[in-house]
Amino acid sequence: MTWTPSGKHLIAGEWTAGTTTFRSEPAHGPAHDFAVGTTDLVDRACRAAEAAFSAFSAKTREERALFLETIAEEIDKRGEAVTLIGTQETGLPEARLNGERGRTTAQLKLFADHIRKGEHLDRRTDPAQPDRKPAPRPEIRLVQRPIGPVAVFGASNFPLAFSTAGGDTAAALAAGCPVVVKGHSAHPGTGEIIAEAMVAAIERTGMPAGVFSLIQGGRRDVGTALVTHPAIKAVGFTGSLAGGRALFDLCAQRPEPIPFFGELGSVNPMFVLPAATAARAEAIGSGWAASLTLGAGQFCTNPGIAVVVDGPEADKFTAAAKAALEKVAPQTMLTNGIATAYHDGVERMRASNAVAPVLNAPGTGP
Repeated sequence: MTWTPSGKHLIAGEWTAGTTTFRSEPAHGPAHDFAVGTTDLVDRACRAAEAAFSAFSAKTREERALFLETIAEEIDKRGEAVTLIGTQETGLPEARLNGERGRTTAQLKLFADHIRKGEHLDRRTDPAQPDRKPAPRPEIRLVQRPIGPVAVFGASNFPLAFSTAGGDTAAALAAGCPVVVKGHSAHPGTGEIIAEAMVAAIERTGMPAGVFSLIQGGRRDVGTALVTHPAIKAVGFTGSLAGGRALFDLCAQRPEPIPFFGELGSVNPMFVLPAATAARAEAIGSGWAASLTLGAGQFCTNPGIAVVVDGPEADKFTAAAKAALEKVAPQTMLTNGIATAYHDGVERMRASNAVAPVLNAPGTGP
């Protein structure tokens, strides 16, 4: 399937160009120009989401479930093109992108099934106790209700499952909340083609146009404006510790604080106890190395640090890890920025005389 991105934002059903653009930096294949997000576009998207909230939240569970399933169907219709632009922009292998697309559509279908059963409502009733001493207690009811428009930030390392129509978006839509996505500038074309699938699903199921908008990345003030916009009632984020912490602080400092649902980066330390190293130091060392380098070390769960009690068994662990790392072929990282940060970190460790098995450093994109 041949597909070329338009480079535009999607604001409540309208494809919108911008006055300035940024150029994508694919690992391979052609680069494309994309409109840079602005605070004015954020305001338009948020107001459209706010206007759509009443009608969308009033949709039945069956209507919202069908909407989610239709999104999944429209993504699969574009499967070949999604994989092509995704591999070009991220350098991830085709098999990984196909698997992630399957995960993305499965998430949408999972949420559809979940709301059909009504399991998300978590309805509870504590009966009144009029004769309770020292004071009577009224009936207390707990009912889950949609909160309002939700802002979602696309992740760099998962261009499908944690981005435009990923888990955060699926959860918000399932609950009856419109979504405004800030696309990640590392894979803007992938974000756009998924947004096309969203538009098709909106039109097929008769949902309000403002139920979904995509604002391409490019400027930090766009994220700030999105999180602080009074129409936004929650934020979903997958990314770095620094970026997530900054957004969390903005959520907490608003006149009306809002919840921040974040999965933030970590070094994920692994503690290896003496009994474990005594039993299988070599196996743990080689396994740790394999996990460390999986996906060029860009998965959220990659174990960045191993803490091992010094001694002969620790030496066996280190030797096995070193041997395994020496066999790892160079890999392409998601962005030039990530690759640069990696190489800078290596140089800092060398300059401080730190001991680290830095071998076969992953390559960068062109």
